[in-house]
Amino acid sequence: MNNMAEKKKNHILLFRNIIWALVIFVLCAIPGKDIPNPHWVFPHIDKIVHFGMFFVMAILLCSELEYQTRLSWRKIYLTTISIAFIYGGIIELLQEYFFNRSGDILDLLADVFGAIIGCLIYPYLKRWRNNLKKIK
Repeated sequence: MNNMAEKKKNHILLFRNIIWALVIFVLCAIPGKDIPNPHWVFPHIDKIVHFGMFFVMAILLCSELEYQTRLSWRKIYLTTISIAFIYGGIIELLQEYFFNRSGDILDLLADVFGAIIGCLIYPYLKRWRNNLKKIK
């Protein structure tokens, strides 16, 4: 890959991670009373949403760290899970003290669990994507 194309890919990877972090931030900053009620009788839907947001975040971070660093898989996973823990913790603190919502340790646990599962699933998604490329 030429230098210009590589720089473009680096920027795209960074940009998509920043956008996803902003999406999480905005969704978590919405006051609880302003969140539309889908009228689903689904227990702990908020934990599932937290899990999903950080699952996606982990896949995006693993992809970027793999492409842009020479870190071992172990370090990529530890970095990704640490970032999810810190970011999720900051969001829960902001919800508790600034966003007119309640911070919840169970939301943070869902965030971290989503990141862990995202890290575990990432190699399979990568292999699947690479197999699809071979088919085309």
